[in-house]
This record gives sequence, structure tokens and C-alpha cells, in this order.
Amino acid sequence: MIHYENHWAVVTGASSGLGRGFAARLADRGMSLVLTGRSEGRLKEAANQIRRAALQIQVETVAADLSTPSGVSALLDHVRDRPIEVLINNAGFGSYGPFAETDPAREAEEVAVDVSAVVALAHALLPGMIARGSGGILNVASTIAFQPAPYQAVYGASKAFVLSFSQALWAEACGAGVAVTALCPGPTRTGFVDALGVDVGHTAIYRQLGDPEPVIEAGLRALDKGRAVVIAGLSNKLLAESSRLAPRELLTLMTARLLGPANSASKPPIVVRNEILIHAAPERVWDLLTDVERWPLWYRACRWVRVSVAPIQTFPHQRWGKGPTPAPSASLGKQLPLWYQACKWVRRSVAPIPAFPHRRWGKECMTGGGALRGGPAFPQQSSGNECREQALPEATHGAGRGTAFQWKAHPVTLQSTVTAADPPRTFAFVADTPGIHAERTFMLRPAPAGVGTVVVSYETQVGFLARLGRLYLGRRLYAANQAMFADLARAAEHSGVMEAIPAAG
Repeated sequence: MIHYENHWAVVTGASSGLGRGFAARLADRGMSLVLTGRSEGRLKEAANQIRRAALQIQVETVAADLSTPSGVSALLDHVRDRPIEVLINNAGFGSYGPFAETDPAREAEEVAVDVSAVVALAHALLPGMIARGSGGILNVASTIAFQPAPYQAVYGASKAFVLSFSQALWAEACGAGVAVTALCPGPTRTGFVDALGVDVGHTAIYRQLGDPEPVIEAGLRALDKGRAVVIAGLSNKLLAESSRLAPRELLTLMTARLLGPANSASKPPIVVRNEILIHAAPERVWDLLTDVERWPLWYRACRWVRVSVAPIQTFPHQRWGKGPTPAPSASLGKQLPLWYQACKWVRRSVAPIPAFPHRRWGKECMTGGGALRGGPAFPQQSSGNECREQALPEATHGAGRGTAFQWKAHPVTLQSTVTAADPPRTFAFVADTPGIHAERTFMLRPAPAGVGTVVVSYETQVGFLARLGRLYLGRRLYAANQAMFADLARAAEHSGVMEAIPAAG
């Protein structure tokens, strides 16, 4: 429990920003104040303003540099044996830029103020609070504490320390009736950005600054409730919580994009090149690669494919889309608009194709016999885990230019369109999923001495996620594409007979 009226509070960094706001709020609650800051002039101005608004309290000032042991000692000497009920550890500053290029002396001062002074003041004042069974410490951390912060490496690490330190003290002191809270605001209009000494308005993080009043209110409310951590602002809460779900490497790269200099955003998209030699004829490889409906039969990362056929153009006085009439197909449904004048167009959707026993496509698991479209039935299996050689279905017509299909490439669903199909040499398609637009081209050529087919693929990715996770996604994209090539080679080299492939991941 915290007693405000007629008790004392210490507020660091009280000459401006959040510190000045906290001092005014505590004065409104009837607390007398010891205010500290580097600028004696601004500190006295803040004290006079508070005195005029709250005549019944005492306001004392200590101009001190908390980056030095003498500055911390000066503040504690002034406090002496006075029973301090509330400590607001607000003083702090940051730096910006690549760590290798920043000023070591400035960053040493930064650690001293943001970390060492916080520890020293808590050491001096917390024992008295515990002995009295009341009081509270509010340590101002930041949302930057929830992930590494490239270009603000020291500041981010310092605030991560404050967050962890506060949580530990909270666990130690809450049983004695003392509250310890870490306040984590996002970028706020306090003078912090100006004190960085460089223009960071171009960064995604510091482009917009929040108001300080909601931050102050959230901090004091959390302290009253005895909460260990409070994140000010709904959007800041969502970002902080999401950081716990993302892989650490990806999270750090995303933060680098958000905090990085403006010129770092002009890098090219992700570009990945893969190559493989497949001991099969180009026509065989082409059939497997371009028959997208059968991808789940050999491509382990592909869960299912659904193909949509574009409208078919027919009689002159009727509108059947804007494209040319596709080649005739054995499918009566696709030819329906060619003779049935009331039928404007037909779009064909193909459901997921069941694969080998013990593999799951969606929520079904095929353990018995079953026929694949255009091919022989599976033999009855004695166990869902058995793998037997199965004949692939007869090849269907490959996907032509303009064919649209939706497919599941674990763990994302993509919308794709074929952009090039030149048998048996070139096959290309685009794929879209939220945050990423990918373009992939396959080029086939006979291998020297007629030993098979060389397949080369180029894939580029652009979009929000591609920009944020360039290095992380690029490495994994290469590995994923190489795994697809290995599956393609296995299927092609078995000359129509392929073993059941265990499900990926």
C-alpha cells in the first residue's frame, strides 16, 4: 500500500517530460517532493510551477548529474534519513546510430544513468519501504525493452535491464506491501528524441510520438494496483505481446528495419537462385513441375492445390472474359460456354488431392485403398504407417499461362497465377500472401552428355515482411526451394513410380 498525502517522493529527471508530469501528479495527491535533474534552471522552474499549484506541500530541488557517483551521492545526502514513500526512477537518455560509430563516452554515461543510478537509488530507498510495510518504486523502462534494438543497442539493452530488474524487485517486495512497477511507454513527446542529437524522424518508430499524459496516468494507476509491468497504449501492448511469438532472429531484423536509417530501405528484394541436376528427361520434369494439381503427390511442403480456370471467351455478342479462348479440354464443363449460349463462363475448382497412405492433407488421413483421379487405386494397407510404392496418376495437361491456383505451402496459403509456360523450357508463376509478393521462374535444359535435366529457379520476394526479414527469410527460402528440388528429382527419377513421402515438418 502507498501513502501519498503528507509523505515524501523522489523524482529523477524532473525538470522536463515525464518526470515533470509525475511530480505534478504526486503533488496533486498531497506528496512533498525532492526533484532532481541536470539543469538547475529548468528544475527551479518546474518546482516553482508546482508550488504555485499546491501550496500545502514542500518542494526541494537537487541539481545533480546521475551519470556520476558524486551526483547520486549528492541526491542521497540531501534525502538522508527522510522516509521516502515513492521513488520515480525517470532520469535517462538514449543514443542513436550503429554501435561501432557511436561515442563510447556518451554510451558509458547512458549506462550509468539508465542502469547504475536506478540500482543505486533502489538500493538506498527500498529497505526503508520494506521496513515500514508501504511504498512504491516506479522505474521508467520502454517498449524497446521487449526486443533487441539495432541502432539503439545500448539504450535498448539498458531498458531491458530496467524491465527485468523491476520484475525481480516486484517479486521480492510485494509480500512486504511495497509495489515495484516497470512502466514501458512507446515513443513519447518528452524531449527524449531531441536529446538523441540526430534526426530520427525518418524511422518508422519515431515518426509519430504519443502524448505524455496517458503514459503518466497509466504508470501511477499500475503502481497503485501493485502491477509489475505496465505498457502504455493499446498499439504498444500489441507490439510488445507479438514480440514474444516471433523467432528472435526475425524479430531483431524487423526491429532493425523499423529503427534503421532511411537509406537502408532501398536495398533490393530477396533474390534466391537454386539449381539441381535431375536424372530424367526434360519432358518428364516439365510434366511434374507444371501439373500444379498434382504437386501434393510429390512436393512435401505442399498440402493442397485448388485450380481456378479463367472465363472462356465464346460467341461475339456475349462477354466471356477478356482473354483468348483456351485450348479444347477433355472436360465437358470447361467447354460448356462454347455451345450453351445462356452460360457465360465456367470456373473449375479442384479439391485437394489425396496422397499416399499416412500423409494428411487437411484433416483426413488415408489408411486404406483409394483411387486417385486418372490413376490406379492404392492397395489396401495393413497399417497407416506402411509405405509402399505407388504409381503416379497419368499426367494431366500442365498449367498454362494465366492459370490461377491457390495452394498451401506450409505454413502459408498463397494465391498464384502462371505467368509463363514454354514447354519444356520455361515455367513461371507469381505467388501472393499477406506481406509478401513472390515471383518464381524455372528454366529447364538438357544436361551435357544426355545424363538428365538441369533445372534452375530464380525467386524474388518483395513486400512488408520481405523488407523486414530480408536476411532471415532469404536463408530459409533457399533451403525450402532446395528441398522442393529434391522432391522433384525423387519423383522424376522414379519414372512414374514413387515411394510414399513422409509429411514435412
